[in-house]
Amino acid sequence: MKEIKCPSCGGPLRIDTKNPNIEICDQCNKKYAVESIYSQATGKEKIELRLVPERMAYEPVKKKEPKKTGWEPYGWKRGVALVILFFVLMGIMYGPKIYRRYQMDHGGITTESQKEP
Repeated sequence: MKEIKCPSCGGPLRIDTKNPNIEICDQCNKKYAVESIYSQATGKEKIELRLVPERMAYEPVKKKEPKKTGWEPYGWKRGVALVILFFVLMGIMYGPKIYRRYQMDHGGITTESQKEP
């Protein structure tokens, strides 16, 4: 087997100890994947080098927790709004009756039984 030169700088390539399919340039430290391609038409074997990209320092993106507005299901604002709505509806439905009863108890409205003959 003949010595393979680095396509970038022309330096000698050596086989990586961790992976025999990878060769490393001694001068520029670039890694190349070695593929031997046999051509049936010509009967010759050709060696092809592909640059192996460097590993990227990858950190997965942490999902941000959505900002809480208080209107989520079971949020405190929703609960307060429902309690206020309950009291408003009760006031609309029973308010006039309660007001009339209050006036009767405190002498504001005279009933037929209270009139003197």
